[in-house]
Amino acid sequence: MQFRKAISEIKGLQYLAEELDLQSPMGKRFLLDSEMLYNETELNIEYDLIDKVIQSIESDPKLIADIQSKLSHLRDIKGTVGNLDANLILDDIELFEIKSFAFHCHAILNLQKDLKQEVIGLPNLSGLVDVLDPQKSGIPSFYIYDDYSEELAEARKNLRIAKSENGDSEAKLEELFDKAQEIESRVREELCDKIRVFAGDLRTALNQLAHFDLLIAKAKQAIQLCFNRPELLKESTIYNGMFHPMIKDELLKQKKQYQAIDIELQKSVCLITGANMAGKTVVLKTLALCQYLCQFGFFVPASQAKVSLVNRIMLSVGDDQSELNGLSSFASEMMNVNQMVEVSQSHENVLVLVDELARTTNPVEGLAIVNAVADIFYQNNTRSVITTHYSGLNPYFRKLRVKGLDKDFGDQRITKNNINSYMDYSLVEDNTGEVPHEALRIASLLGINKEIVEKAQNQLNMKASKNKLEVINYK
Repeated sequence: MQFRKAISEIKGLQYLAEELDLQSPMGKRFLLDSEMLYNETELNIEYDLIDKVIQSIESDPKLIADIQSKLSHLRDIKGTVGNLDANLILDDIELFEIKSFAFHCHAILNLQKDLKQEVIGLPNLSGLVDVLDPQKSGIPSFYIYDDYSEELAEARKNLRIAKSENGDSEAKLEELFDKAQEIESRVREELCDKIRVFAGDLRTALNQLAHFDLLIAKAKQAIQLCFNRPELLKESTIYNGMFHPMIKDELLKQKKQYQAIDIELQKSVCLITGANMAGKTVVLKTLALCQYLCQFGFFVPASQAKVSLVNRIMLSVGDDQSELNGLSSFASEMMNVNQMVEVSQSHENVLVLVDELARTTNPVEGLAIVNAVADIFYQNNTRSVITTHYSGLNPYFRKLRVKGLDKDFGDQRITKNNINSYMDYSLVEDNTGEVPHEALRIASLLGINKEIVEKAQNQLNMKASKNKLEVINYK
């Protein structure tokens, strides 16, 4: 999967991409064209490069800023290099683009030498600079200079003399001009032949400088947002202090605290329960975001991370209803889940994340569907997380519960504006098989009409008494 497709599926990924401090158009193209990586060696090479840039930023931030300044002046000359490769004669604009690019590449190469360690390998384009700058001016502008050809210099001289003396006819001036243009065209063709040998180096430089631009942006983002390098494992995925940067940033703007969480996933199914407002959906989206970041060669939003690589990430969060195809929310969800089940049965190495499975159907059938789907994931050792409100889950499934309203309120009055401050989003092991019943408590704390709360509580009490009586009679 390419990064350009991934950002269309994960909003948090698009947010981070937009926040990257990329300087060049090639860097942006390099990012969008990046492929998801599945090989530990390739990923560790990328992580090592980011580590090098971070060390360079910390030891000499001005030097990195100077390199970024040079990167910001680069143009994407991929098309021009393609024309050079195709044996076309370049015009002055294209020759200017190549000369300017070579100048800046050479400058970045020299700046990188001042770093304590080489981050990225760059071809030496000094030979190309010598060809395009025969006057050794060091100026990136381009013109077919007299220095390129004695014959051209002589033709231009004769034309200047003829114009200044005003004694020649228009026909003679035109003849001299045409001769100069003919020689200039020949010189341009010869010039293109000379620089054509540098086409391969130019392509390499384009790719390497784009990569360098992205590496610096990744490193700066990791420092700014407190991302950390993930350790790659074969079996478990473990996050300590995992957070969603986009949501954290939004809460900070509202002067609210974000609570990071710890979670461990094995090659099996894990069910997460908890009341509404407990952040279960955020957990799933953050897990998907972290997996994508890891496998696109980014550091991840966690204080510590150990990640097992997967071949595919499958996410269902209930916002993929296909009304245009005439599918209801339930039908759309079931189509997605069916695909997940088939992938699980084929034993493909995937990460499956499902939010509130079967929540739009009746509770009896909904619970049956959750147990059935979870059982398939369990039997096939599919790394999967399902959030649910249903009680009566099969006892052998691993279950985590969001602690919820587990903090001391003190004398504070709970409102819709501050209730999140009293939610504990920590995940704890819970083998009871029962989901927490906090909906009425939350409604009461928020000041919802007392009659609603009382009537609902009476219904729950009556149902509990009926169930208890049935158990006694059965015995």
